[in-house]
Amino acid sequence: MWICSKCGRMFEKKDQPHSCRKIPLGEHFTNKETAKEIFDYLVSQIEHKIGKCRIISLPCCIHLFGNYDFLAALPKKDRLEIRFTLDRKLESTRLTQAAPMSLKIFKNCLGVFTPKNIDKELLKWLDESYHLKS
Repeated sequence: MWICSKCGRMFEKKDQPHSCRKIPLGEHFTNKETAKEIFDYLVSQIEHKIGKCRIISLPCCIHLFGNYDFLAALPKKDRLEIRFTLDRKLESTRLTQAAPMSLKIFKNCLGVFTPKNIDKELLKWLDESYHLKS
């Protein structure tokens, strides 16, 4: 693992190309109150039921790190889109996308429209993603 000395982000490959630019977390939620409520609830559930996480706010999205980058959150006006990786393809109608990133890793995407969507099933998947590389 390689940690960029400028921005503190962790990558699998040394000197991996990336942007060190960060933005204030609140900028992601301007006029997106629903997404903010969902995000706050999601983070509290992850920290309470899965483990501590660090939040890094990039211009493109918000990343959550445990030991590794395990979740990307993209605030939308009516929802919070989340993306996480697993070592298996999920078969669920909840997903908007399950795409292979390599032979063994799949990116899973879904929309969270209310805090109630953050249920046992979703937290189980996020727990798997959180602990995937540890």
